[in-house]
Amino acid sequence: MLVVIVATLYLARGFLLPVTVSLMLALTLSPPVSRLMKIGIPKVLSSLIMLLLSCSLLLGAVWLMLPAIGGWLTTAPEKIESLMHLDQEMVGTLQQVKDSVEKTSEKVSEAVEDVISSEQQAPVMVEQRTWPDTLLTNIQQGAGSTLLILVLTLFLLTNGGDLVMNMVKLAKERQQRRRIIRLFSRLRTETGYYLGAVMLINLTLGAISSVLLWLIDFPMPWIWIVLIAVLRLIPYVGMSIVSALLLLISVTQGDQQLWQILMAPVGFLVLSTLFGFIVDPVVHGIRLRINPIVVFVAVIFWGWLWGPIGAILGVPLLTVIFVVADTLGWKQISQIMTTRLGTVSASENSDGRQ
Repeated sequence: MLVVIVATLYLARGFLLPVTVSLMLALTLSPPVSRLMKIGIPKVLSSLIMLLLSCSLLLGAVWLMLPAIGGWLTTAPEKIESLMHLDQEMVGTLQQVKDSVEKTSEKVSEAVEDVISSEQQAPVMVEQRTWPDTLLTNIQQGAGSTLLILVLTLFLLTNGGDLVMNMVKLAKERQQRRRIIRLFSRLRTETGYYLGAVMLINLTLGAISSVLLWLIDFPMPWIWIVLIAVLRLIPYVGMSIVSALLLLISVTQGDQQLWQILMAPVGFLVLSTLFGFIVDPVVHGIRLRINPIVVFVAVIFWGWLWGPIGAILGVPLLTVIFVVADTLGWKQISQIMTTRLGTVSASENSDGRQ
């Protein structure tokens, strides 16, 4: 059964990935949509406002990142090359190796031509795609997937409640109906607020980091708002990627001392650690109860299954699984995922209060 489930998730990733992203986006936007509805704004209009705000943030992030990254890519190779000066002895050695390789390749080419001329073979046509064609194809696929995600998210925000009520009516027993209602209520509140809090914390950390990088004259300081907000969704790995990128850009800035090169990556690691020890425990309730080993394995699993987007979705999906197991009373799964076996589940607390 496990093999069948994993194979289905992999083979159907073209369908399941946009649907999963839409579900997570709908859960994230559901609390602010509810807030707008409480002040008298209709559900459809509230959903459109939040969706348009999300699209504006996405387009603004792309507009902020692309020019800065393009400008850095045009100057980085020259700076990297200037850092890698080779002395004359090494250049001579490399030239000798190059000459010997060229002579060997010429002899191999002559031998291959002799073999080919002795036998008649049908011509083989090899289709080669240039990088602009590949880039255009990827842009078209990304635009189509983004449009699909936005439309499906709008439908989930506006008509998701009716779908839940229809699912509740299918349950015959009253206890099952109560569990389904409690499950979707917790998914909307706990998971929705959790995802919103995560994005808010990541944006705050990105903004503070960008301001500090701007103060020390670091190149492209404002793109780190987006990079940190997105990559911090990947536990452990995301912060390592950000630190490596900061170190790479610091090295390519010309003649600098060691402390100047290490200032940006080390400062970011210190700031991120402070957020992890002070801010995260105050805001996060669900993720802190999940075993770090389970979190790390989940990130690796979803990254292997669905690529970089799967790695980003790893912890949100793990949070949803934890809420479902905790609400429906799947104690074995809850005990495996949590850090302490003696922790009383939230559903048991709510039942006791009731």
